[in-house]
Amino acid sequence: MRRLFTYFGIAMLLTGCVEEVDQFQPLELTSGNINRFFEAVQSNPIPISWDASQEKLITLPGYGRVIVPPNAFLFPDGAEVSGTVQAKVLDLYSKEDLLRNRITTASAEGIVESAGTVFIEVEQGGQQLRLKSDKLIRIQMATARYNSQMRLFTGKAAEDGTMEWMEYSLGEAPVRSVELEDPFSGQPVPGFEFSSPELGYLKCGTYLSEEQGTAEVCLNLPYNFDAKNTVAFIALRDYNGLTTIPFEEENALRPDCCRDGLPAGEPAKIIVIAEGEEGMYFLEEKTVTIMENLTISITPEAASLSDIMLALEGL
Repeated sequence: MRRLFTYFGIAMLLTGCVEEVDQFQPLELTSGNINRFFEAVQSNPIPISWDASQEKLITLPGYGRVIVPPNAFLFPDGAEVSGTVQAKVLDLYSKEDLLRNRITTASAEGIVESAGTVFIEVEQGGQQLRLKSDKLIRIQMATARYNSQMRLFTGKAAEDGTMEWMEYSLGEAPVRSVELEDPFSGQPVPGFEFSSPELGYLKCGTYLSEEQGTAEVCLNLPYNFDAKNTVAFIALRDYNGLTTIPFEEENALRPDCCRDGLPAGEPAKIIVIAEGEEGMYFLEEKTVTIMENLTISITPEAASLSDIMLALEGL
């Protein structure tokens, strides 16, 4: 009888232990939409108005400005614009700024180290305007020193919400050295200047060296983390450059996300952000060195919006 009570006591103890163990619940992101995350964190453009018959100098935060010539705009149907126009202007320099606005620095030819990105949109009466064929806007920035390898790129939104950059030829849009004035000290500051025949997203930068070759980086993610609710970036540590790691088409033999053409040997940080439901976020960061056949398993953890913003400050 004593042995029976002993067995009964052990059984009760084991049952109690089992009840105290948390049961694993797989993450299920059934209603998330990563677009809502970007809507919550993206930068607000600066609104500006002026008479289209006058030259306009738009000062950018920090050391930069946009110079718009007089009588420069046409309506979509080709009619000339007169009177007051309204513009939205945004300048983006840091990797944090770029990521928050879902903008990468990669072009079809490789990863670009960004010296500065500007968005400018001009409208009148709800119609977006374009530049006349003989008019150029000038952008001057002191975010980097001029060098002869600088190129100008124009950006168009891709289907996945990121930016596709196309390079102008140097004959179309040359980049030049320029001196700007420090708004605080009044001293000259070295910078660069370019002229553009288009509005929209404009970026100046240099292609990163690929002396050590290029490599592919891939990610494996938990079930239900997909292109609708998740975005993955890789940010280079020593350069002002980043790009997405896009989702692959469904293929059991391939990881979930892969990006090739990355500069081998460079230290970088992988950032994965997901939305489960509106206002419920997940985040994971991994520091890596880019190398061939690098595949990493990522399990994002629950995070607040402020947690994510704090993490982006350190890019």
